[in-house]
Amino acid sequence: MKNLERKTKILITMGPSVENKLKDAVKLIDGIRFNMSHTNVEYIKKYLNILEKNNIAKLMDLKGNKIRIKKTFKSVFKTGDELVIGRDIILTYHPKDETEEEHFILINDGRIKLKVKKVENDLIYTEVLVGGIIKEGMGVNLPDTHLKMPIISDEDINNIKFAVEHDFEYIALSFVRNKNDIINLRDILNRYDKNNATSIIAKIETKEGLKNIEEIAKYSDGIMVARGDLGVEIPIEYIPIEQKNIINITNKKGKLTITATQMLDSMVSNPYPTRAEITDIANAIFDGTDCLMLSNETAVGKYPIEAINVMDKVARISENNMEKFAVETHLDGSSISTGIAHATHTLYLKLNPKIIITPTWSGKSATLISKFKPKVPIIALTPNMKTFKKLKLVWGVVPYHVDEVNNMDNILEISNKIAESFIDKGIYITTLGHPMGEKKTNVIKVGVINDSCKRN
Repeated sequence: MKNLERKTKILITMGPSVENKLKDAVKLIDGIRFNMSHTNVEYIKKYLNILEKNNIAKLMDLKGNKIRIKKTFKSVFKTGDELVIGRDIILTYHPKDETEEEHFILINDGRIKLKVKKVENDLIYTEVLVGGIIKEGMGVNLPDTHLKMPIISDEDINNIKFAVEHDFEYIALSFVRNKNDIINLRDILNRYDKNNATSIIAKIETKEGLKNIEEIAKYSDGIMVARGDLGVEIPIEYIPIEQKNIINITNKKGKLTITATQMLDSMVSNPYPTRAEITDIANAIFDGTDCLMLSNETAVGKYPIEAINVMDKVARISENNMEKFAVETHLDGSSISTGIAHATHTLYLKLNPKIIITPTWSGKSATLISKFKPKVPIIALTPNMKTFKKLKLVWGVVPYHVDEVNNMDNILEISNKIAESFIDKGIYITTLGHPMGEKKTNVIKVGVINDSCKRN
C-alpha cells in the first residue's frame, strides 16, 4: 500500500516569517490562512501562483468589526478608579444602547477589567476592577453584552469580493454571534459567488457564540475554535471543556473543525516546543479536530518550518493511537448522505477494507465518512478543483482529481484502477451517486483487489 500523508491537516498563517520559506512550507502543509487584520489583497496576490501550483487550500480570515480604543484622554487607571467611556476613552463603537449595569468590559485581552455602574447621558460609567495603562488601538471585549453592530464591515465586503474572484476555498468570519451572522455572510457571498462554492468557517470567540453553537454549526460549513478572544470572554479554565464541546457538536453536524491559537506559541521565539504544547496538539486530535492551525508561529515567529514539522510529527503519532483515546462521533440527522456514511462505517468495521473511495462533487460524502475517523485513507475522487482543495483540510481525506463521469460503470472502473494503484490486495469500499447527474451519494459497492487482478 502507498505511504500516504498524515490524516490531521495543517493550516498555517501567512506572514513575514514564512514568506522566504514558502517553497519549503507548501511541501508540509494543507492550507494557508490570510489574516485580514494584518494584511491586504495586494500582499495576497504575490503568493497566489505558488499556492495554486501546489493545490494549497486558501482561507481568508475577515477582519470583522472588533471594538478598539479609538482615543484616550487619560491613560493610567488604578483599581477602584472611575472610568467613563465616552469621556475618558472613546471606542470605535459606542455600546451605550446595549450596555447595562453590572456588565463587564475587558480591555487589552482582559488585562484591564471594568464593571458598568450606570449608563447616563450617552456615557458609560464604570468601576475599574483591575487597572493598568490604556493605549489607543487596544482591543475591547464585552462578554455580557449583545451588540447590535454589524460584524461585517465595508472593508470586509471588498475582501470577500476579492476572495471569490481569486477562488478562495474558505472565508472565516470573526466574532460570530448566531445563525443570522452566517446567513448575512452567505447573502453577501451570493452576490459574487453564483455557484455558492465558497465555504464559511465560523470563528467561535464570544460568549454569545458559545451559547448558539448548535445553530451556528448547522448554518456554517465549519467551525474554528478561536481560543484567543474566547479566552478573554470566558474564564480560561473553561477553554478545554468548551473546545471539546464545540468540536463534538460540529462533528455531529458533519462539518469541518479547526483548532487554533497558541498551539506552539513558545516556538515563536524558541526552536523547541513545551511538553504542554505537544499534549495540547494531541488532545485536539483526540477531541476530533480535522485541522490544526498555526498563527504567530508561522506569521512572525523565528522558527516557522520547525513549528510545522513539530505539528506534523505529533499528529502522526497521535493518529496511530486514535482507537485508544479518540472521541467517537455519531452523526446527527437522517439524510441519505448521513445514512450512507453510517453504513460505510459499519462495513469498514466488519470488512476491514484497505481504503475507502468516495467519488464526490461537493465533498460532503467524504467529509461525513471522515467523521468516523477510519484508520484507512479516504480517497475522494472529484472533477471539481475547488472541492479538491477544500478537502485538503478534512481529516483523513486524500483528494484525487479526475475527469467528470456520469456513468456508474465508468465511475466503478475508475475506482477500481485507483484502488489497484493504492493497494496490492484486499477489500476496498466505494460510495457513489445514483441516478446519474444528481451529484448525491446513495450507493455503496464493495470491491476486491487480488493477485490475479494485478496480473491481469
